[in-house]
Amino acid sequence: MYFNVSGLLRGNVGAQQLFHFADEELRYEGTRFHDVEARGRLTRTDRTVLVEADVKAVCEVECARCLTDSEVSLSLEFAEEFVPENMDLVARRARSGVWDDDEALWIDDSNTLDLSVPLWQTLSAGLPLMHVCREDCLGICVDCYADLNKESCRCDTIDRSERDAAASAADVRVC
Repeated sequence: MYFNVSGLLRGNVGAQQLFHFADEELRYEGTRFHDVEARGRLTRTDRTVLVEADVKAVCEVECARCLTDSEVSLSLEFAEEFVPENMDLVARRARSGVWDDDEALWIDDSNTLDLSVPLWQTLSAGLPLMHVCREDCLGICVDCYADLNKESCRCDTIDRSERDAAASAADVRVC
C-alpha cells in the first residue's frame, strides 16, 4: 500500500489523486487482516497529504463465549494526514513538530507514502472487544469445558470429587 506522491506534492494545494486497492493483506503483532479493500483519495494540503478512504477488511478473532475462531467483517472510514520528510517540495520549511514522534505518518525521502501501518492501526481499533461467533452462541461450560454449541454438558457424568479436587488444586496460591 505504497503511493508515490511526488507529483501531488509538486501540485497546487487541493490537488487530488484517487486510489483503489483490493485483496490485500495486513499482518502485524499477530493480527492478520485479509481481503482488505480501500477506495479513497489523497489530497495535498498546504503542508501535508490528507488520505481519506472507505475501507473493508476481514479478520479472524476468538469468540468471547465458546473460544472458537470466527471471522469479523469490518467496514470503516479512514482519515489521516501524512507529512513529507522532503519539505523542499512543499514549502521549504522544517517539518512541523506535531508529527515528529509518529514515523508511520511520514512520507519518506523518495516521496513514498506507506499506508499499511496507520491502516492496520485503524482496523485494529475497529475490532469489537467482545466478539461472538453468532447471536445464539451458548459458550462453554465453566465446569466441564464442553462446547455447548457442539455437545451437551458433561457435568453429570464427571465425579464431583474429581471436579472439586481439580478446582482446589487450581486455587492453590503461593504467598
